[in-house]
Amino acid sequence: MKKLSIFLFVTFLIFSFPKEIKANNPAYMQGYFYSNLTPYGTWISLDFGVYAWRPTIITRTWAPYKIGRWIWSDYGWYWDSYEPFGFIVYHYGRWHYDDYYGWIWIPDYDWAPAWVEWRYDDYYIGWAPLPPYAVFRISIGIVYTYSYVIPVTHWHFVQFRHFGNAYVYNYYVPERIKYRIHSNTKYRNEYRYSDGRIRNEGVDFDFVRKRAGDEIRKRDLLITDDPRNFENSRKRDRDQITTFIADRDRILTDRESLRNVEVVRNDRRTSLDLSRVELGETRNRDEQVRSRESENVISRNIKRESRQERNDNQRDIERKESERRDFDRRESERRDFERREFERRNNQVFEQRRNENLEQRRNETRENEINRQNERNRVIEEQNRQIQQMERRNNNQIFPNTDQQRHSRNIEERRIEQNNNQRNDNREVRTQQRNDDYRNENRREDVNRNREQNTEQRQRTR
Repeated sequence: MKKLSIFLFVTFLIFSFPKEIKANNPAYMQGYFYSNLTPYGTWISLDFGVYAWRPTIITRTWAPYKIGRWIWSDYGWYWDSYEPFGFIVYHYGRWHYDDYYGWIWIPDYDWAPAWVEWRYDDYYIGWAPLPPYAVFRISIGIVYTYSYVIPVTHWHFVQFRHFGNAYVYNYYVPERIKYRIHSNTKYRNEYRYSDGRIRNEGVDFDFVRKRAGDEIRKRDLLITDDPRNFENSRKRDRDQITTFIADRDRILTDRESLRNVEVVRNDRRTSLDLSRVELGETRNRDEQVRSRESENVISRNIKRESRQERNDNQRDIERKESERRDFDRRESERRDFERREFERRNNQVFEQRRNENLEQRRNETRENEINRQNERNRVIEEQNRQIQQMERRNNNQIFPNTDQQRHSRNIEERRIEQNNNQRNDNREVRTQQRNDDYRNENRREDVNRNREQNTEQRQRTR
């Protein structure tokens, strides 16, 4: 009986001891973030007890969220980094480009599939790392602690057809056209809280899939909080992607282990405004250290920046209103110009057609007159021919001298009369033609006068 009791006690210790180690001694987790990032960079101590990690970058063109690919998951757009430290720095914390240190990463405690800001149009889509001034609120989403604009050089833009490519980093647009694309794109920043996790909706999935032209399929995310399991399952050729999400309490414990990591302390001040940083619990701890005088300075700066922001917003509103008025004025002038051009073209067409009709009638009148004149000439020639024949016949006959002379005088008188009639007819034709030309000219002047009066009346009416 005693041996059986000892055996049962030993068996209980064997099966219960590992569970107790894992539950009560999280040593495998302590220092994991800091120790795993140390081989790839340097920890830097900033003001107010804030720590930052600076990667050891070989090339000057390196930037966050550059080497990897985008995957659509249950939590929105997930950045699958190809860098050994990416599973930490692209899902926790924010990035800042410092004037002295370059790119530095500020730790945080909330996990997300990616902490980026989006821009897009019908042809390009782009993303940039969120700065430490960006804070996630469950009821709102991403808000900024003060007015901040991400520089254009921090953005990565690609065409939609390359967005789902596993080697998307080979298709980034050059720096020389990045400014033009940035100015033509729309801003998008859609974060929300669902099922206990932060979702990065970004640009609408259906819109991206439609513009990409190929099928972007959804992949499942396998969540693990064991770093060893995560290291053993980091394969990208599967439909399931393993992502590391640590417990918040363990991350806080991990922060305390920073004392065992070599931290660089430099007197040079950072360009990051730490008074505006509200990542995780860092803000609360820093506020306990800061003095009331510092709080007053921050408050005054906030009020001054708020007034400046309101003034900037008011100027933007006034500028937009001025642009709208200028646009309306230009549109009105353009419509008036088009209306005047339309009326001018109509008047030209009308005048052209009227002139063509007048010219056609004038030509017809001339042709009729010519035909009538030709007909009269033909009749006269016929009459002369008959007279000549009669003269020849008369010459062949014997008439008294007196009768012959009388007959000759009659013939001569008839010829003279015919010639006079012909000259009168020609004079009448020329007179009639001059009258017609005079009437046509008067009619044309009347039409021009009426058109000018109508144009003046329409202008007075407008």
